[in-house]
Amino acid sequence: MLQDFREGMKGIAFFIVILIIVPFAFVGIDSIFSNSPASDAELEVDGHSISRLVVDRALAIHKQRLLQQFGDIDPALLDDSMLRGPVRQRLVKEKAAELTAIETNMGVSPATIASLLQTVDAYQTEGRFDRDKYEFSIRQMGYTPREHHRYMSNGLLLSQFASGVVDTGFVTGADLELAARIFEQRRNYYYLTVPIAPLMADISIDEADLKTYYEEHKEDFRTEERLEIDYIQLSASDLLDQVEVDEAMVREVFDSRQKATQAAVRRRIAHILLEPKEDGSHAATLEAIQAQLTRGSDFAALAQEYSDDLGSAEQGGDLGFFEAGAFPVEFETAVLGLAAGEVSTPVKTDSGLHLIRLTELEAAERLVYDVERPAIETELKYQLAAELLPEKIEQLRELSYNAENLADPAATMGLDVARTEPFARSGGSGLAAYPAVVSAAFAEDVLVNGYTSDIIELGESGVVVLKVRQHYPVGYQPFEKVVADITTLLKRKSAKKRLAARANALRAEITQGKSIEALAQEESLSWQVSLDTSRFDSRVDETIRDHVFGLPTNSTLPEVSGFDLASGDYVIVSLTDIQLGNLDGISEARRDSLAQSASRTLAQREYQGYESLILADATVKMDK
Repeated sequence: MLQDFREGMKGIAFFIVILIIVPFAFVGIDSIFSNSPASDAELEVDGHSISRLVVDRALAIHKQRLLQQFGDIDPALLDDSMLRGPVRQRLVKEKAAELTAIETNMGVSPATIASLLQTVDAYQTEGRFDRDKYEFSIRQMGYTPREHHRYMSNGLLLSQFASGVVDTGFVTGADLELAARIFEQRRNYYYLTVPIAPLMADISIDEADLKTYYEEHKEDFRTEERLEIDYIQLSASDLLDQVEVDEAMVREVFDSRQKATQAAVRRRIAHILLEPKEDGSHAATLEAIQAQLTRGSDFAALAQEYSDDLGSAEQGGDLGFFEAGAFPVEFETAVLGLAAGEVSTPVKTDSGLHLIRLTELEAAERLVYDVERPAIETELKYQLAAELLPEKIEQLRELSYNAENLADPAATMGLDVARTEPFARSGGSGLAAYPAVVSAAFAEDVLVNGYTSDIIELGESGVVVLKVRQHYPVGYQPFEKVVADITTLLKRKSAKKRLAARANALRAEITQGKSIEALAQEESLSWQVSLDTSRFDSRVDETIRDHVFGLPTNSTLPEVSGFDLASGDYVIVSLTDIQLGNLDGISEARRDSLAQSASRTLAQREYQGYESLILADATVKMDK
């Protein structure tokens, strides 16, 4: 079973571990949270709780994925209230699938997870698993080793569950023939382009027409209500010069870390796993292995020969450095009781019987005070500043309350008053990208009554208080500012009418038998021909190609059609030949690729349908 599961996971195992966020093809990335302990439950699926903390973590990961996907997006625009609903729905869907997987007796071996961790370059130093790197990485995500083990286990379980459905997908011969007819189809076509720019250049617009348009469409030139605000921002970094760190504090932290470092012993382990057999033959195998070990046989060679965990067996049973929380309690207890080179007695877990060998015992290097001191000082300063921050926030609240301006509170606290660019109720850039800031700025007490806002929390960016500096009410852009835009708009509108009339006349000539080539030469227009063009040919204009392949297969040839480009130009197309795809005429490799693509598409639909059935049968409760 372990080997079958490994084979199915080879293609995605590396990414599952290195990215930590598991982007499964058929299940969402947040599934790994669905087994977290329930506290302050926000969701419930068939009696199984999903805590508010779990939803918060899933929301944070979803936001991080959006930031990675859209690199230029401002993080402040990712409003939690808008994203939380879809994240909750996804967690419910994944929890329902997870419970179904468990009911069907699916599971993931701890040894499988341990083996996967050994393969991740990000967790390695000089080709060997580095515990410090691993723990640092998972701490960045807020996990302990045990929590990260559960994270990976749940993600792999859902992937295994999805694979159990999609791997059964198949296509019939008729399906494949149809796919070949559609996707392997080739077409010949000619086209010419009728530009709009020369027509626009010949058009002039009277000023009276421009003013008439402005008055009749004045609402199109309405300006939004906008605000310009002054603000004071306070964070822990603003308080660093108000805290002091003495030598004794640094030394105390250093000594504590030195002690913890020296106490941390790294254990590299290997194991031989024997899965229970119905006929009990595994017991005899176990005795044979133990007898050979007693006679001095090599543990790694025996693991390669006998271990049912074939993924680690190939490396002589090596599981890398032992991580507390990554293995069952019985397994961990046995490891901690071994001396270097010693082999355990048989250890029973849900995976089977293990013989565990402690292959390496490694102590950490001693820390150097002068090297560690700068980082410790900085860390202590931020810690003390964070402890001081609540007191300073209250001081800022009191000083800014009913203040005529923000200059005096800022001067008292040694802070600066900053100013935003004008922004609307939809927000702006910088500080105005925070929804909470925009909401506070447009609140009645601040906007109408002129009060200073209450403290507004900005997460890691600290807090802010603000006061309206300038209010720009709703109005209209002056005619002089928009006259150029109106001129272009009216010219384009008039030119489109002329273009349509000319295009219709040209299409009529082509329909009556004149070739695009001859017509283009007569009218001094650019033209092109594309022969033997496939549906996904990247060498031709994509917009024109897609239009051509959108024409019916049963069209009477030549089929003459036309359409507008985004630029305003008009394209006239003459489709002259359609060659349907033939399954017998494509290579074996292409046939396999086509079959896999069709199978994958059908399987994805089947899994989505199955997922919907699971969710429909689930009892879901959501906390408002």
